[in-house]
Amino acid sequence: MDATGRDELSDLPRLAELTSDAIIACSTDGTIYQVNSRLVALTGEEAGQLIETDVKDLLFSSSFERAADHKLPFSLDGKDCPLMLKLADGSFIPVLVRAIQVTPSERLRKRLLKRASGKGHVLLTLRSLEERYAHDRQMRRVLSELQAANKRLSGTLSVIMSTVGAENLPSLLDTVLNKLVDALDADGSTIYFAEGGGFKLRGISRSLELDYVPEFIPFGAGVPTYVTRKGSSCRLTIIRSGEGSGTNAGSLYDLDARCGRNLRAHYMPPFKTLIAVPVFFGTQILGVIELGWKRPTASRAYDVNVIEVVCDYLSIELMSLATSMRSQRTAELSRSLNHVRDVVYGAEGDIGLIWAETITEVRRVLSCHVCPVVSNPRTGQLEIDFEGGSRVALPGDIDQLFFSTTAPAARMNQEPRDYFAHAAGEFRSDGTELEYVRITRIERMSRMGTWLSSQGLPDQGVFFEMRGDLAFGSVDAGATPLGEHADRDAAEASRAAEAGDTCASEGLDEALQTAEGAGSALAPRSPGLAPNTFLLLRDDSQEPIDDMEFDYLVRLAHEFELRLRDATQSKEDRRIAQTLQAGMRSSLGAVPGIVSDSLYSSATQQALVGGDFYTLIRLPDDRAVMILGDVSGKGIEAASMSALVKTALSAYAWEGLSPVRMVRSLNAMLMNFSRVETFATMFVAKLDLRRGRATYCSAGHPPTMLAHVGGDAGAAPTGDGEALSGGEASPCEVELLSEQSGVVGAFEDMAFKSGSFTFARGDVLFMYTDGAIEARSASGEFFGERRLRDIILANARFGADGLCQRVLDELDSFTDSSLEDDIALVALEFQGPERSGFQHAATEGGAR
Repeated sequence: MDATGRDELSDLPRLAELTSDAIIACSTDGTIYQVNSRLVALTGEEAGQLIETDVKDLLFSSSFERAADHKLPFSLDGKDCPLMLKLADGSFIPVLVRAIQVTPSERLRKRLLKRASGKGHVLLTLRSLEERYAHDRQMRRVLSELQAANKRLSGTLSVIMSTVGAENLPSLLDTVLNKLVDALDADGSTIYFAEGGGFKLRGISRSLELDYVPEFIPFGAGVPTYVTRKGSSCRLTIIRSGEGSGTNAGSLYDLDARCGRNLRAHYMPPFKTLIAVPVFFGTQILGVIELGWKRPTASRAYDVNVIEVVCDYLSIELMSLATSMRSQRTAELSRSLNHVRDVVYGAEGDIGLIWAETITEVRRVLSCHVCPVVSNPRTGQLEIDFEGGSRVALPGDIDQLFFSTTAPAARMNQEPRDYFAHAAGEFRSDGTELEYVRITRIERMSRMGTWLSSQGLPDQGVFFEMRGDLAFGSVDAGATPLGEHADRDAAEASRAAEAGDTCASEGLDEALQTAEGAGSALAPRSPGLAPNTFLLLRDDSQEPIDDMEFDYLVRLAHEFELRLRDATQSKEDRRIAQTLQAGMRSSLGAVPGIVSDSLYSSATQQALVGGDFYTLIRLPDDRAVMILGDVSGKGIEAASMSALVKTALSAYAWEGLSPVRMVRSLNAMLMNFSRVETFATMFVAKLDLRRGRATYCSAGHPPTMLAHVGGDAGAAPTGDGEALSGGEASPCEVELLSEQSGVVGAFEDMAFKSGSFTFARGDVLFMYTDGAIEARSASGEFFGERRLRDIILANARFGADGLCQRVLDELDSFTDSSLEDDIALVALEFQGPERSGFQHAATEGGAR
C-alpha cells in the first residue's frame, strides 16, 4: 500500500482478522505492535504478551539462530522465507514467512514524526508448514496406497496371464511365485503338490534359493497339512522356540482362528509371517501356495484375495502340466527299465556287471539308499548293511517284520489319495503276481519305519527280496521256492558238502567268507544260501516311494523273473540239444579198402554240430557213397536241416541213385519246403573200389582234392609236415575235381552235372567245406585254396590218418584260433589194388 488515510492504522486489526494466515505488524527495528488471532492460536501466547516484543525473539532461522546486528530474519521483498516459530512452550514449528515494508502517506508520516515515531513499518504473514507437511504426508500415503493397489492389480493380471497356455511346469511355477513376491512385496513364496504320502515341494521363488525349505512334508505334519484340513486360506505366524534340536522346535499360530499347532524343525517354513492358500481343482486340493515374510508383518486380507484369485486360474494349468510331468516321470522310469533290461540280456552271464549296473541305476533313478540285508554266518541273524557302514541286526525274521498281517510294514489302502495319479489313470501293482520276488512298502509311521528311525536309519521305502538263484544266475530247474531262509539253505549246502559234493563245499566256504568279509554284499554268492534281500530307503526329507516308482520296482522284478525262466529254459534246451546233437554228429562208416579220417569244428560254442555234415555209406559189391555238405546258417537250426539233408541223401544212396540224381532229388525236396531261404552245397561221390573208379556231383561246393601218391605211403610226418624217413619223398601230385554245379535248394530248374575220376592204392581223396578256405587271418587275408593245396601236397604221402588234424592246426595257426565258420574235413585213403594208369573223364548230365 502506497498511501494510507487518516484512519488507516485503526483499520489494520480488522483487515488482519479477515485472512487465514497469521499476521504480524512491526516496525523496521522488529518491535511488534499488531498481531491477529491466528498468530495467537499458532504460538499459544496472549496478544498482550506478543505486543512490544521483538520479532527477532519470535522468528529464528531454520538452524535456530537469532538474527544478528538488529537485522530482521526475513527479507522484505514478499518472497517465501522458511523460518522456525518459537511457541509459548519453547518448542519450534516450521513456518513460511512473507514480508513487505509499508510506506505511510505524507500526512501520516507527519503525525508519526510529531509522536516521535518516524520508524518504518513491516507487515508479514506466517503460514504453518506442519499442516502442509501433514497434507503432503496424507497425499503421499494415498498415492502410495493407490500405487500398491495398482501394483497388486497389475501383478495379479500378470500372474493370471502367465498361467494361460503354459507348456512347462517348472518355468510356470517359477514365474508365478516370483511375480507374486514382487506384486505383494513379500520375501518369498513356495508351492507344494499333494502327492502320494504327503506334500512335495515343486517350486520356490528366487529369494529363497539360499534358505532351507522342506522338500517333502508328510501328511499329518507341517503347514500344508493344517491348510488342507482347514480347507481354506490361512494367515499364520511362525513362532520359533529357539535353536534347540527338540522334536517340536516351534509352532504356528492362526491369526484368524486364534489357535496354534506345534511344528517340527525340519518341516518349518523360512518365514515369520505367511499366507497359505490351498489350490483347488473342483473339490480336490492339488497343493498349497505359501507367501511369506521373514519379519513380523501384518498380513492383509486383500493379499489373501489376490492369492486366491491366482490359485483359481493356476489350478487348471497345474492339472494339465502336473499330469504331463508325471507322464515324463513315467517315461524316465521306462527308459531306466529298458536300460536294466539291456544290461541283463547283454551281459552274457556276467553277474557282477549285471548287479553293479542294476544297483547303480536303481539308486540313481529312485534317489534312495540301497541297503543289502545279509546273514551273519556266526550268529545266523539278518543284518542291514547301510552302504558299507556299520551293520544293524534286524529285530526279527523277514516274515514277521515285513509281511505280518497284524503289524505290516505298510498299511493297506490307508495312503492319502494322489489325485494326479488317479486323474492320469495309472496302472497300480502291489507285486502279488510275482512268483520269485517279494516286495512291499515300508511306511514311516509303521512299526518297521519307527524301528528304522530309532536306529538312525532312513525310515521309509521298499523291502525287496529275491531268491539267490534268481539274483546270482545259478539256474536250476528244480530250484527251491522263494521264502526259505538262510538257516535252511545253509543247512542244505552243509549236507551237500558232507556228502562229498566238492562244488557245494567250495560254494559254502565262499559264501561264508563273503558274509564275514568287508566286501560288498552285491558280490556273487553261491546258490542255495540266504535270500538276496535289499532295503531301498529314503530320508524324512524325501517323499515316500510313490505308485509309479513301486510299479517300476515290480516291473524290474518281472524282468529278473523272465531272466530266470529264460536261463532255466535255456539250460534245459541245451541239455536236450546236446542229447540230440550227440545223435546228429557226423561220422564215417567203416568200409573195407578205405582208411578214413574226419574232423568237425563248430563256430558256435554252444553247439556240438552245425550246418556242415558228412557220412560214408558202405554199399554191396565193394561200393561206397561219400557225402559231404554245408547247409546255410549256423548252430542248432543249421544242424537240424543238415540232419534232414544227410538222411535224405543216405536214403537216395541206398536206392542206388547216381550222385547227380541224388542231388536233383534233394533239390526238388528242398524246393517244396516253406523255408525257401535254406540252401546247401555238397559233394557226393559214388566209389567203385573194385574198378578204382568213381562218379561225383559237386553242387556249389569247393573243389575236392585228389592226391595221387607215386609210392607207398606211411612215413611219419613231423610237426611241420616233413617226412622222417631217411630217403627221398615219393613224387605226389594233387588233382582238383573241378566239375561244378549250382547250389541245392535255390532254384527249381537248377542244372546239375556229373564228373568222374579214377584212383589207385595210396591215393587220398580230401574233402572240405568253405569254412576252411574262407578263414581269415588277423590282417584279413583269406587262407585260400592254394595254401590248402600245398598242405595236402606236403602231407598226402603220409596217408589219411591224422591229415585232418594237421590241416586244422594250420588253420588255427593262421587265424589265431579264431575260426568264424563251421568247418568239416574228410580224408579217404584208398587201399585197393595197384592202378595201371590214370584216367579222368567228365560228362554232361547224369548217370543212372
